[in-house]
Amino acid sequence: MAARSHLAVFTGPAGDATRLRPGRMGLAPCVWEAAVLAHERDALTRHVLDGHGALDERLVAWRGDALDGEVR
Repeated sequence: MAARSHLAVFTGPAGDATRLRPGRMGLAPCVWEAAVLAHERDALTRHVLDGHGALDERLVAWRGDALDGEVR
């Protein structure tokens, strides 16, 4: 059996994470956002799940791991 997760899309003003709210039912990212989602998944795994040190330090490292540049 393959592992699956539910996708949750949040909406809100850019730069203000405190105002993010779950998007409407059925809302999904477009295919062009796949590289960004993959980077986010990999960064979470690298820094938080597989990282070393205190959780606060791992979360800071994760937040600082931004995707920069062109993706295809």
